[in-house]
Amino acid sequence: MEIANLLKRIIDGDREAFAEVVETYQRPLFGFLGRLGLSKAVAEEIAQETFLRAWRNLGQYQIGRAQFSTWLFSIGRNLALNEITRASNRVEETTENAGPLAVCTTPGPLDQVAQEQSDTRLRDAILRLPLPERTTLALAYVRELPLGEIATLEATTVGAVKARLHRAKAKLREWLEIQDE
Repeated sequence: MEIANLLKRIIDGDREAFAEVVETYQRPLFGFLGRLGLSKAVAEEIAQETFLRAWRNLGQYQIGRAQFSTWLFSIGRNLALNEITRASNRVEETTENAGPLAVCTTPGPLDQVAQEQSDTRLRDAILRLPLPERTTLALAYVRELPLGEIATLEATTVGAVKARLHRAKAKLREWLEIQDE
């Protein structure tokens, strides 16, 4: 998909072109939002609002400044951070499907239980991370964005992104090792 051509078609009034954009980015965006610890229902709402805002503000996107996916994910990230801030006083349960690891094969019953326990431990550990480290981790390992794009999204430097990733991985390693003991 050539995003520049799609954007031109959208600006020219082709609504089906925006449907192609949604189809291309909805799954990665929804996965990213889930990795931030949002429940499935909240992630769906934020993803929908992200696409609505992208549609309304498409004229503000500058092709040479950032990739379209970076611009779109920054909208989603900001909405998610607002929701997480609002929800900080109430407890949200995450769905089983919002875990940080997706099971790709059908293991035996014992393997499946062990994998589910491992996924739960990792998800719980990720949710303990401070929000800046959690979002940076999700952008780097779920969305697989380059460090420069993450720095742009997070409004920080590449060095700060590297430091956040290092701290996040060290904390996760420490917490998971303690649980193993």
